[in-house]
Amino acid sequence: MSATTTNADLLIPICRFLLYETYFDDYVEIMPLEEVATLRDRAFEVMTGDSARPDEIGMFRQMEIARKEWIANGMPQFWIERMAKGFWEFITYGIMEETHFKLTQTYPTLARYLLIRSHSIGQLAYGNMIDPALGSALPEHIHKHPAIQRVLFLHSIIIGIQNDFASIRKEMATENENFNIILLLHHTHHLSLEDALIKAMAIHDDFVAELEDISQCLPDFGPYQKEAENYVYHAKLMITGLNEWYYSSGTKRYAPEGFATPKYGVQGEKPLDFEVKHIRQD
Repeated sequence: MSATTTNADLLIPICRFLLYETYFDDYVEIMPLEEVATLRDRAFEVMTGDSARPDEIGMFRQMEIARKEWIANGMPQFWIERMAKGFWEFITYGIMEETHFKLTQTYPTLARYLLIRSHSIGQLAYGNMIDPALGSALPEHIHKHPAIQRVLFLHSIIIGIQNDFASIRKEMATENENFNIILLLHHTHHLSLEDALIKAMAIHDDFVAELEDISQCLPDFGPYQKEAENYVYHAKLMITGLNEWYYSSGTKRYAPEGFATPKYGVQGEKPLDFEVKHIRQD
């Protein structure tokens, strides 16, 4: 997902971020929300300047190390704060809002699902890794522009839907893992699983088309035009890179034993009686 990064000193903290973000997501599975909020707030403190205590779980030490590595390699404080805020929002608007639906085994509307999923997949937070991958931070006024924010939403929800395809077999065999667009369409739109797959892919393709349209007609960012264009290019490159990892790397992440064990119990198993075929459109 950082395919053009050749500086190992920058790639190492990017990898740390991916690892502790993934670990956090699995670790807090069905955890009481007040406990999640405590971990979330502590993560923000460590990511913005605090030192991890010896008695704290290891991901906080990794956050501290990554922060120091980024600063040592020239990443500015405004980006450190942006990155930490993105992680806080990943937990608050993603993980914590998913929890109700996982615990009650219910589904939101499709529109609400897309809002939550764009955060809970963690890609809005991980998208901040584009900056260190390129060796500099996109200025705040450009990063906040609606066109760039829409690009980031689209690249996040596209990856979220990709993830739903990659993990559907595993999630159907796991309790409390119903937050998947295919299952949502199957249950709330009363579609067969095969038709739900087709509709989910159509939604995905519409988002891809919108992302391409925006990327072909970006605003005038003046002296930062090349930087903005390169930023958007790398947001798109992350989508391609992750999709290749899902289907070409041999990862065991989405095998039944692939998740880290959550603090509050191991999920049970449910039978899976259909085959998922990934529809790839070049």
